[in-house]
Amino acid sequence: MSDEKADEFLSLLYHALRTRRRRLVIRILTRSDDEIVTVRSLARKIAATEHSVPRSQATGEPYRNAYNALTQTHLPALVDAGIVIYDPKRQTVSPGSNLKIAALLVTTNTSTIEILQN
Repeated sequence: MSDEKADEFLSLLYHALRTRRRRLVIRILTRSDDEIVTVRSLARKIAATEHSVPRSQATGEPYRNAYNALTQTHLPALVDAGIVIYDPKRQTVSPGSNLKIAALLVTTNTSTIEILQN
């Protein structure tokens, strides 16, 4: 891969990783035992994380906000970067070819920040 292609690829990945909800999708998918995850499940887990409540209580407006943002903005961005495969008809998400690279970037960046800030 040429330097220019590598730069374009990294720009695409970092753009996809710039929001917390997208990074949460990556973490959820990499930790899941299931190959395919529903958008409903992702939205519930994200709403629960954002509001520090159990998944069973992640309902109503927080859930709807997470669900709508996933389907309208975040999942398409992750698809563009090859991080996930999103089936809008079935409302399912599965790992894309770049999920492992994205997960490595998220983990490495998070660990680096934690080490350097202490």
